[in-house]
Amino acid sequence: MQYLSQDLILLALNPQTGKTRFSFYSALDCGLVGSLLLDLVLEAKLEIDNDNRVIGAIRASHGQATTGNTGNEFLDQRLNEVLASSRPRTARFWVTRWRRRYRGMQTIVLQNLADLGVLERQEQRILGLFPTQRYFLIDESIQREIVQQVRAAVLEGIGLDSRMAALISLMQASHLTDAVFRPEERLEARSRIKAIAREELVGQAVSKAIFAVQAVATLGATNGG
Repeated sequence: MQYLSQDLILLALNPQTGKTRFSFYSALDCGLVGSLLLDLVLEAKLEIDNDNRVIGAIRASHGQATTGNTGNEFLDQRLNEVLASSRPRTARFWVTRWRRRYRGMQTIVLQNLADLGVLERQEQRILGLFPTQRYFLIDESIQREIVQQVRAAVLEGIGLDSRMAALISLMQASHLTDAVFRPEERLEARSRIKAIAREELVGQAVSKAIFAVQAVATLGATNGG
């Protein structure tokens, strides 16, 4: 798919139920908003410095701050929000802010894939009363291809570029490793994923931000808040 959020939601989607897999303390929601930052970094619109602050990328040829758009209205809005900030903010700041603002981030991405013809949205009712939406793959080979690419990158080092490393970091932060790897593979997979995350500094910065936000959510749930 074109964007990390699309790949991530497909890793999380259960093709039998049409629902995303259980998300521990909104881990997937945090991963999805984190993917917005990483997509903007991969498109050379933003950079994350050594202090985990998110800044506009500098075009080397002219020494000017990045301008222009990504071709995606939602990403453009997030980019302009970062660039308009009165001072550089950390990745954790943006993950926290966007998670609070976009509580329905999963639905936004799922509906985006439905609009693209990747998913079919079906309206159902729980106990015949409460409306709910389920999203089913029109072509399951699309999901299988993403899963196979992640597996090959982690277990064999095949196709491990910066984008794949970013997706793997998001997968780890979203607690989706078990959805991709078989039980007998998980110990090795987790070890390799940690090594990949150590090398992918930008993905690591966003992952740390995601884990920090999850920790706050966990504490709040534990304290009943």
